[in-house]
Amino acid sequence: MPHLHSRIDRVTAAFSSFPGKATMKRHSMIALVLLISGCIRYTPSYKELQERSDSPSDQQGSIGGPQEFELYEADLQTRLDNFLKKRSHLIAHTGAPKGYPIGTGDVVGIDVFGFTNLTSQMPIAPDGTITAPLIGKTQIADLSLEDARAHIARQYGRFIRSPQVQVSLKSTQASRVSIMGEVTKPGFYPVSHQGMLLTELLSEAGGRSPNAGSRIILLPAPRIIPEQTLQQSAAIKQTTPGLVMTSDVAGSTSRPDLNENPGVEIELEALTGQLDRRPLLVPLMPGDTIVVPEAGTYEVDGEVTAPGSYKLASRTSVIGAIAAAQGFTYSANVNQVEVLRDTGGGRKAILTLDMEEVGLRGGRDIRLRNGDLVRVPSEPNRFFKRQIVETVNGLFNGFGAQKRIN
Repeated sequence: MPHLHSRIDRVTAAFSSFPGKATMKRHSMIALVLLISGCIRYTPSYKELQERSDSPSDQQGSIGGPQEFELYEADLQTRLDNFLKKRSHLIAHTGAPKGYPIGTGDVVGIDVFGFTNLTSQMPIAPDGTITAPLIGKTQIADLSLEDARAHIARQYGRFIRSPQVQVSLKSTQASRVSIMGEVTKPGFYPVSHQGMLLTELLSEAGGRSPNAGSRIILLPAPRIIPEQTLQQSAAIKQTTPGLVMTSDVAGSTSRPDLNENPGVEIELEALTGQLDRRPLLVPLMPGDTIVVPEAGTYEVDGEVTAPGSYKLASRTSVIGAIAAAQGFTYSANVNQVEVLRDTGGGRKAILTLDMEEVGLRGGRDIRLRNGDLVRVPSEPNRFFKRQIVETVNGLFNGFGAQKRIN
């Protein structure tokens, strides 16, 4: 209550200089009642809330500071960079397709000229391998048919001089990607060639819908680790604590390494490129899932003319959010505008911006995300001056209009 008493004392002192008429006293009491009842709203900064509280509440305790805010953004970029690095080999240097990539669940046929007993037909196992006569288990997932033929020929070359090998694709079951969310034609699409790009898939899906946001989420296909390997290697077990057994593949004793497959976030404008930046090439693999979320919303609260919830448009920043809310009020503390963001795991992080620096001197602005809250705190001195002026103006209006003498 000390802040409330301070507010009451300020208003009382302001009225003490006026004549002690009954009408003035009545309006003074009305102003005090408004302050006490909360009709006049003061927006404290997060720093001020922390200073008021001797023991931060659970909600305040779950809010991180600028460092956590920045680390969240850096982690998203690191995920994307690592993802693209792992898949860089899928993009041919010439940009030409290298052929259909064999995937888990596909059925291939193998023929070795002159050796009918080596003819076989088999599905690709969940770990990306086949078990062929004589050579045993060998990895061919993600290879084109020609690359798989050359690989298998080398394996048979250990037993046969100059083997003539042919590899054919009998059926495709798993070499697909799914796209869902705000696209014209969501569904499953075949990975038509190795190095197929995300932009190609978006085109096949008819492009984004009008409600789509500016970010795309890509959930990579899980990497499969044989259960036998997990049992033999305690180190691998320790690094994969969150894995679960797969039950959707008949006879499978393998499980996906979920810790190796975090989702990555991709800016749509990065895919199309800009004048000073080349388009981002994002190759797909069978089993990938692409989610195109809605644009979402953000909120603006505190000392703005029109606080409320607004639809998130492409490249909406803090300064754009304040403009959408029709600008600051007189009471705004423009040097401590706060952005509150969900960083996952039930936690939030807060970052404070000096909008005077941003608007007048080209300081760093922040692009908003779905669910962000922009808070504009009250500047105490201007806030109470504004309340006094508005209250006094209300008193003057109570006396009625007087005819001006020219």
